[in-house]
Amino acid sequence: MPLKFKQESKNVYLDAASDVNIDTSFKYRLILSPHLYWVKKVSLPLKHVRDVKKLAHTLFEESIPEDVHYSYYVYKKGEDFFVFAYDDKKILALIQEKKIPPQVIASIHFAQSELDSLEDVYHVNETEVLKVKDGVVVLLPSAWFESSEELDVESLKLSNKSIKLQQFNQFVESKVLYKVIAVLSALVLIFGAEAWFYMQERAKISDARAKVFSEYGLQPTMMQNRSILQHYETIDKQQRALRENIVQLLQASLRKAQKIQSISYTNGKLKAVISNVNKGEEKRILAPFFKKKTPYEVSFNNGNLEVEIAL
Repeated sequence: MPLKFKQESKNVYLDAASDVNIDTSFKYRLILSPHLYWVKKVSLPLKHVRDVKKLAHTLFEESIPEDVHYSYYVYKKGEDFFVFAYDDKKILALIQEKKIPPQVIASIHFAQSELDSLEDVYHVNETEVLKVKDGVVVLLPSAWFESSEELDVESLKLSNKSIKLQQFNQFVESKVLYKVIAVLSALVLIFGAEAWFYMQERAKISDARAKVFSEYGLQPTMMQNRSILQHYETIDKQQRALRENIVQLLQASLRKAQKIQSISYTNGKLKAVISNVNKGEEKRILAPFFKKKTPYEVSFNNGNLEVEIAL
């Protein structure tokens, strides 16, 4: 009995601007460039991937051309859903252009699902680089960066997140086609009620979102709201640091004749003036700052110790 050996597989990054060398003695796992799909990272009040996929097309209504048939794919990571829209014909055409025989393709993956842990900037072609921004794999002009690493996908262990492309050019026999139409017609009635239900749920979600945004005076987009949140988080961080350092100054170990004459805060710097301090005493007085490794600068002026702390 002849023995059958498992054919070795390799990873290949597929992009129109990149060269692909195929050896038909191997199987290939294709990693699709971000040029070949649309992706959105969204947070929705839904639990299941199947529920999000039913609404996937609505998330791209303002992004993708209306005259192109797109397929959709969804997976969940943490609390976020990653929703994809892709043109089967476009990907199949590129596979044919790169002369990749269908029989050597083991699986097809998105760069988003396989490269989202990249930390550096990676060169993929003469004009573009790959970078992960806010958890999303994006292509950026290489001119924006002084240097980049070479993308090497060969050693990657790919996930089970893969897609099957639809072969639109296949013909179906008439009898089979009629049977399929009959089954689909029956299913339309079954799933019509479910579709209506999800449309109602979608309307409720939209109304609830609008109500929350109106009630709290939020900006129209999440990007604007995140920017405002980041601004106030920075202010909060500075204020906390200011209060902590003022408390440390007030708790400084001073002799009876020594007093804090003034405390001021200007342009991100906390300044204090302590009277009747001799050189060498600053280490004792500022011991709390030294212990917490808080950087500071000191100077002496007419018997006064002047302390400056950058926040």
